[in-house]
Amino acid sequence: MNISGPQALLNFIGSDNIPSVSNLRSCILSVGKICSCQKQKKAQKSEECNNIYIQFVNSNCTGLLEYFKSKTTDDIIIFTHGSNHEIKRFKLR
Repeated sequence: MNISGPQALLNFIGSDNIPSVSNLRSCILSVGKICSCQKQKKAQKSEECNNIYIQFVNSNCTGLLEYFKSKTTDDIIIFTHGSNHEIKRFKLR
């Protein structure tokens, strides 16, 4: 399974309450509220969300491996960002 960015991670988690995801969820929601006419502001906020996502993957995902196993039958979960730049890869099974 490939999780390709902050929105993909939130889609994977769904409505599950994971406290360490709250900052990322708030950031993504705020990007959606920025008018498309404010391209620079929207791009900056998107970059901030991407940085939160990368930090989340590096800091929290190891502790969530059992949770990830319960969400997918895939053997491997790969977290990427941007143009498929790999952040981390975890073997689930």
